Amino acid sequence: MYDYYGIYTSCRDAAWRCIIDFDIRTLPIMLKDAANFAGIRIVRNSKIGELRGNESGAGIFCEGKWHIIYDDSLSTENSRFVIAHELGHIFLGHEYKYASRRFDSDRGKLKCEREADMFAVRLLAPACVLHELKILRADDIAEICMIPKGVAAERARRMKMLEERGAYYTSPLELQVREKFSDFIAEYRTLYDKNE
Repeated sequence: MYDYYGIYTSCRDAAWRCIIDFDIRTLPIMLKDAANFAGIRIVRNSKIGELRGNESGAGIFCEGKWHIIYDDSLSTENSRFVIAHELGHIFLGHEYKYASRRFDSDRGKLKCEREADMFAVRLLAPACVLHELKILRADDIAEICMIPKGVAAERARRMKMLEERGAYYTSPLELQVREKFSDFIAEYRTLYDKNE
Protein backbone atom coordinates (compact mmCIF):
# COMPACT_ATOMS: atom_id res chain seq x y z
CA MET A 1 0.00 0.00 0.00
CA TYR A 2 1.25 3.46 -0.90
CA ASP A 3 1.25 5.67 2.20
CA TYR A 4 0.54 8.92 0.39
CA TYR A 5 0.27 11.14 3.48
CA GLY A 6 3.44 9.72 5.02
CA ILE A 7 5.32 10.22 1.76
CA TYR A 8 3.83 13.70 1.38
CA THR A 9 4.96 14.78 4.85
CA SER A 10 8.47 13.39 4.40
CA CYS A 11 8.83 15.17 1.03
CA ARG A 12 7.36 18.39 2.42
CA ASP A 13 9.53 18.29 5.52
CA ALA A 14 12.66 17.56 3.44
CA ALA A 15 11.91 20.62 1.27
CA TRP A 16 11.38 22.73 4.39
CA ARG A 17 14.65 21.45 5.90
CA CYS A 18 16.44 22.43 2.71
CA ILE A 19 14.99 25.96 2.89
CA ILE A 20 15.97 26.27 6.55
CA ASP A 21 19.40 24.65 6.38
CA PHE A 22 20.49 26.47 3.22
CA ASP A 23 19.16 29.82 4.44
CA ILE A 24 16.75 30.35 1.55
CA ARG A 25 14.90 33.63 2.04
CA THR A 26 13.41 34.78 -1.28
CA LEU A 27 11.39 33.68 -4.29
CA PRO A 28 12.27 32.53 -6.80
CA ILE A 29 14.48 30.03 -5.01
CA MET A 30 18.08 30.29 -6.22
CA LEU A 31 18.76 26.60 -6.78
CA LYS A 32 22.43 27.01 -7.63
CA ASP A 33 23.03 28.74 -4.30
CA ALA A 34 21.30 25.92 -2.42
CA ALA A 35 23.21 23.29 -4.40
CA ASN A 36 26.54 25.06 -3.79
CA PHE A 37 25.75 25.25 -0.09
CA ALA A 38 25.20 21.47 -0.11
CA GLY A 39 28.35 20.80 -2.15
CA ILE A 40 26.38 19.73 -5.23
CA ARG A 41 27.60 20.80 -8.66
CA ILE A 42 25.01 21.76 -11.29
CA VAL A 43 26.15 21.20 -14.88
CA ARG A 44 24.52 22.05 -18.21
CA ASN A 45 24.26 19.00 -20.44
CA SER A 46 25.40 21.07 -23.43
CA LYS A 47 28.84 21.21 -21.78
CA ILE A 48 29.28 17.47 -21.24
CA GLY A 49 26.68 15.53 -23.25
CA GLU A 50 25.96 13.09 -20.41
CA LEU A 51 22.18 12.74 -20.60
CA ARG A 52 20.73 9.65 -22.26
CA GLY A 53 17.90 9.54 -24.77
CA ASN A 54 14.90 11.42 -23.45
CA GLU A 55 16.38 12.34 -20.05
CA SER A 56 15.82 15.87 -18.87
CA GLY A 57 18.20 15.52 -15.93
CA ALA A 58 20.29 13.16 -13.90
CA GLY A 59 21.98 13.15 -10.53
CA ILE A 60 25.36 11.41 -10.59
CA PHE A 61 27.64 10.68 -7.66
CA CYS A 62 31.19 10.86 -8.95
CA GLU A 63 34.55 11.34 -7.22
CA GLY A 64 32.88 11.78 -3.84
CA LYS A 65 30.53 14.53 -4.96
CA TRP A 66 27.01 14.85 -6.36
CA HIS A 67 26.57 16.39 -9.81
CA ILE A 68 23.23 17.36 -11.31
CA ILE A 69 23.20 17.44 -15.07
CA TYR A 70 20.20 19.11 -16.69
CA ASP A 71 19.00 19.64 -20.25
CA ASP A 72 19.73 23.32 -20.71
CA SER A 73 17.77 23.40 -23.98
CA LEU A 74 14.62 23.38 -21.83
CA SER A 75 12.95 26.61 -20.75
CA THR A 76 14.31 28.23 -17.60
CA GLU A 77 11.17 27.17 -15.71
CA ASN A 78 11.47 23.54 -16.80
CA SER A 79 15.21 23.48 -16.11
CA ARG A 80 14.59 24.77 -12.59
CA PHE A 81 12.02 22.05 -11.97
CA VAL A 82 14.39 19.35 -13.25
CA ILE A 83 17.19 20.60 -10.97
CA ALA A 84 14.84 20.74 -7.96
CA HIS A 85 13.59 17.23 -8.83
CA GLU A 86 17.16 15.90 -8.84
CA LEU A 87 17.86 17.66 -5.54
CA GLY A 88 14.80 15.82 -4.26
CA HIS A 89 16.31 12.45 -5.16
CA ILE A 90 19.49 13.36 -3.33
CA PHE A 91 17.91 14.87 -0.22
CA LEU A 92 15.28 12.13 0.06
CA GLY A 93 18.05 9.51 -0.03
CA HIS A 94 16.63 7.56 -2.96
CA GLU A 95 18.30 4.36 -4.05
CA TYR A 96 20.43 4.54 -7.16
CA LYS A 97 18.44 3.67 -10.26
CA TYR A 98 21.41 2.31 -12.21
CA ALA A 99 24.55 0.50 -11.20
CA SER A 100 26.46 3.54 -12.45
CA ARG A 101 25.34 5.33 -9.26
CA ARG A 102 23.01 7.61 -11.10
CA PHE A 103 19.50 9.00 -10.67
CA ASP A 104 17.63 9.75 -13.87
CA SER A 105 14.71 12.05 -14.51
CA ASP A 106 13.17 9.89 -17.20
CA ARG A 107 9.76 11.15 -16.05
CA GLY A 108 8.50 7.60 -15.62
CA LYS A 109 6.31 8.13 -12.59
CA LEU A 110 7.79 5.50 -10.36
CA LYS A 111 7.33 6.03 -6.62
CA CYS A 112 10.70 7.77 -6.25
CA GLU A 113 9.93 9.98 -9.25
CA ARG A 114 6.64 11.12 -7.71
CA GLU A 115 8.44 11.80 -4.43
CA ALA A 116 11.13 13.87 -6.17
CA ASP A 117 8.38 15.87 -7.91
CA MET A 118 6.62 16.43 -4.57
CA PHE A 119 9.88 17.66 -3.06
CA ALA A 120 10.60 19.93 -6.04
CA VAL A 121 7.27 21.74 -6.02
CA ARG A 122 7.39 22.22 -2.25
CA LEU A 123 10.92 23.59 -2.46
CA LEU A 124 10.21 25.94 -5.37
CA ALA A 125 6.74 27.06 -4.24
CA PRO A 126 6.45 26.78 -0.45
CA ALA A 127 2.78 26.93 0.47
CA CYS A 128 3.14 29.05 3.58
CA VAL A 129 5.01 31.74 1.64
CA LEU A 130 2.42 31.76 -1.14
CA HIS A 131 -0.26 31.96 1.54
CA GLU A 132 1.39 34.96 3.21
CA LEU A 133 1.82 36.70 -0.15
CA LYS A 134 -1.78 35.86 -1.12
CA ILE A 135 -0.52 34.33 -4.36
CA LEU A 136 -3.00 31.61 -5.20
CA ARG A 137 -3.58 31.78 -8.96
CA ALA A 138 -1.56 29.47 -11.23
CA ASP A 139 -0.19 32.27 -13.44
CA ASP A 140 0.98 34.25 -10.43
CA ILE A 141 2.58 31.17 -8.84
CA ALA A 142 4.35 30.36 -12.11
CA GLU A 143 5.68 33.89 -12.37
CA ILE A 144 6.94 34.47 -8.83
CA CYS A 145 8.34 30.94 -8.40
CA MET A 146 9.63 30.59 -11.99
CA ILE A 147 8.08 27.15 -12.43
CA PRO A 148 6.33 25.53 -15.40
CA LYS A 149 2.68 26.52 -15.86
CA GLY A 150 1.47 22.92 -15.46
CA VAL A 151 3.29 22.59 -12.14
CA ALA A 152 1.92 25.97 -11.06
CA ALA A 153 -1.62 24.88 -11.97
CA GLU A 154 -1.27 21.81 -9.77
CA ARG A 155 0.17 23.97 -6.99
CA ALA A 156 -2.78 26.37 -7.31
CA ARG A 157 -5.19 23.45 -6.88
CA ARG A 158 -3.31 22.37 -3.76
CA MET A 159 -3.24 25.94 -2.43
CA LYS A 160 -7.01 26.19 -2.84
CA MET A 161 -7.42 23.11 -0.68
CA LEU A 162 -4.96 24.39 1.93
CA GLU A 163 -6.70 27.76 2.05
CA GLU A 164 -10.07 26.09 2.57
CA ARG A 165 -8.66 23.98 5.40
CA GLY A 166 -6.63 26.83 6.91
CA ALA A 167 -4.01 24.22 7.78
CA TYR A 168 -0.93 26.40 8.12
CA TYR A 169 1.72 26.51 10.84
CA THR A 170 0.92 23.20 12.49
CA SER A 171 4.57 22.19 12.15
CA PRO A 172 7.55 23.90 13.80
CA LEU A 173 9.42 23.50 10.50
CA GLU A 174 6.77 25.48 8.64
CA LEU A 175 7.05 28.25 11.22
CA GLN A 176 10.81 28.33 10.60
CA VAL A 177 10.24 28.58 6.84
CA ARG A 178 7.84 31.47 7.42
CA GLU A 179 10.46 33.18 9.57
CA LYS A 180 13.16 32.73 6.89
CA PHE A 181 10.92 34.54 4.39
CA SER A 182 9.68 37.25 6.79
CA ASP A 183 11.71 40.10 5.23
CA PHE A 184 10.80 39.02 1.70
CA ILE A 185 7.11 38.83 2.65
CA ALA A 186 7.20 42.28 4.25
CA GLU A 187 8.97 43.82 1.21
CA TYR A 188 6.55 42.16 -1.19
CA ARG A 189 3.53 43.37 0.77
CA THR A 190 4.93 46.92 0.89
CA LEU A 191 5.49 46.90 -2.88
CA TYR A 192 2.05 45.39 -3.51
CA ASP A 193 0.36 47.97 -1.26
CA LYS A 194 2.08 50.83 -3.14
CA ASN A 195 0.83 49.48 -6.47
CA GLU A 196 -2.82 49.27 -5.29
